[in-house]
Amino acid sequence: MPPQNQTPLQAPPPTPSSSSGFSVDSLKNNHKFIETVKTFAIYGTIVYVANAVVGMLVGTLGWSRYGSYFNVGSIIQSIIMGAIVSAIGGAEFYYFYNPVNGWIKRNAFVSKHINSIFSLFWKPFLVGTIIGAIFGLLAILPLLGVGATISVYAGMSFGGLFIGLIIGFVAHIIIYYFYSKAMAAKLTPLYQW
Repeated sequence: MPPQNQTPLQAPPPTPSSSSGFSVDSLKNNHKFIETVKTFAIYGTIVYVANAVVGMLVGTLGWSRYGSYFNVGSIIQSIIMGAIVSAIGGAEFYYFYNPVNGWIKRNAFVSKHINSIFSLFWKPFLVGTIIGAIFGLLAILPLLGVGATISVYAGMSFGGLFIGLIIGFVAHIIIYYFYSKAMAAKLTPLYQW
């Protein structure tokens, strides 16, 4: 019989990645991280679905000859995308909150307008939505002249676009206002302004 190695096996030396201090287990045990991601995922999914339903309802105002815009597949896709994108957004919020908060507090103009977690969510969205609505309105205004000269149907199409823009604008503002309120209520105990 050949001689056998009788030395006991030793554990391999630790790899550099395991001694760096970051691990998935540390995130699983981090209550603040878990609550942030969970809050973003739940409320973000609700907002995605609500926006999809509003988009479908506004789409039907175009008086399309092809039927309703309501689609169950779109709602399922909104649930999946809302959960994934919002969970990623929650992780980003966890890691970037302190640098962004510090930058806002150092900037006099911005800190005058954004002074809480609610205003951090609400005011940038409101300004962006107003700017987007103005550009949307400017894009469809030329249709008013064309619609008046071509036919009544073209005028009705413009009316559907205009009314859809207004209804969508108001609905998205209402949805996001309540989203901002809910997010601020959940996150304020975890993140001090």
